[in-house]
Amino acid sequence: MQETEQQSDPSMGINYQFGPEIAMENFGYSFHPLMGFELEIDDSVYMYTESGSVEVYMVGGPLERDDSIADLNDDLVSEFMENFDEYELIPAGTDKLKAITGFLNEINFFTPEEEGAGCALICSPFINQFFFILLIANKEFWIDHGKNLYEELKKKISFHPKFTPEILQESRTKHPDLTIETNETISDLEDFIVTIEKRDVSLLLAARSHSVEEQVIITEINAPDGQQLYSYDPGSGRFTSTICTHPQVGDHGEVCFFFPRSSEQSLMLGDYRFAFNTKTSAPLQEVQMIIRTGRALEQQQINFNLWLAVEDIRFSDPEKFENFEAEIRAALHTQLAPLNLVPGKIECYHPAPAELESFATINLDTDLADCSYMISESITNHRALNIGLVNRIFQGTPPTITDLAAACSGSPGMILAPGSPHTCILVSWSAFQGDIEALTEAILQQLVVFSGIETEDIPHQPQSTSLVLNKEIAWRLRRHPIFFDVD
Repeated sequence: MQETEQQSDPSMGINYQFGPEIAMENFGYSFHPLMGFELEIDDSVYMYTESGSVEVYMVGGPLERDDSIADLNDDLVSEFMENFDEYELIPAGTDKLKAITGFLNEINFFTPEEEGAGCALICSPFINQFFFILLIANKEFWIDHGKNLYEELKKKISFHPKFTPEILQESRTKHPDLTIETNETISDLEDFIVTIEKRDVSLLLAARSHSVEEQVIITEINAPDGQQLYSYDPGSGRFTSTICTHPQVGDHGEVCFFFPRSSEQSLMLGDYRFAFNTKTSAPLQEVQMIIRTGRALEQQQINFNLWLAVEDIRFSDPEKFENFEAEIRAALHTQLAPLNLVPGKIECYHPAPAELESFATINLDTDLADCSYMISESITNHRALNIGLVNRIFQGTPPTITDLAAACSGSPGMILAPGSPHTCILVSWSAFQGDIEALTEAILQQLVVFSGIETEDIPHQPQSTSLVLNKEIAWRLRRHPIFFDVD
């Protein structure tokens, strides 16, 4: 007989017992049932006490590309609570489940027999996949034990990627100049081989772990001719490289790499060998690579996605918003055109109210990866620079004295990978006070960071701490797969 797991609430004298894990194979998650509760399983999970004083509901499944998980949380709560006489739904910000940030609702309900409370959490553990859990109880149980039971239930839930993203298949037809491949289950003792063919001009790579809390490290890169381009030993700190100035280490479960990083580097034909490690020595979940093919000599363009997490009349008044879009395009064109680069599509997205409330102010230490996920779920064009225009950016607890004007989620970041925590830059609207020229300059400087090209050998302009676009930077940028030939 399989043993049950037991968790206790010392402050309340309650022992929670959980049964063996049950996999919801077609819905992307597994859970441990509460012993002593009635259990019903079909396309969802429903657990409840015989008296009906405590109820737990869980459901997971595919997340449509245009869905807001904050809105979906409201909809799922409404569906479950439709038979209650009266209930109140209160947005309660965000909460984490297995280090994945989701949206939390608090619930109050009323019937002729009783009054009760509870909560509902929704998150997206993998791209185009959601998970929802709801717990309600009578008022007395909720006040004494409900929140503790909710925390224990969260510990007994696990996720697995079930719904294959459509983005890769779409990219094969939409982006004929890109080769996109994803290789799964790479052990820490296994070399990863990238084969470069004739006319390939750049490589963008992302290695991902199973846990978003993992640190992922590139330990070796060897060229097709056998030359060691890069070597890093995390244990000793010993580092040598002819292509990078510092070790390639990524937090939030992913490390990214872009090559070539300067005009003095170029791809060789043949097999590049990469070796990776994780801080816990756990195997990687996958390695995704994007190889760009073509000359990249003609005029290049780049798309922009603007995610507007700012309450400003300029974004709510149709005429003012139209003027804002025109000013952004004109400013981008002015700064890019001298380098034979042009802006392509510029698309704007407005967060749902709960998203706006949670991400209008960003702490880089805690919110950056979650904001990147949120933006990726909102957009439709993934070959673009994602820009989170937020009200305020700060760092540290307590925060640093001076707010930041802009930041990047990764250097390099990743494109065509909505499940990546490194897919956006952030710009503070309040830092620029509507100065579109300065705002655009900040966007383009963060584009350079996001692209992961080498800039330490490029001098700043006199009396300036900013890196100004020039022909050398443009040469390095235009090979990145975020750019593409003008039609």
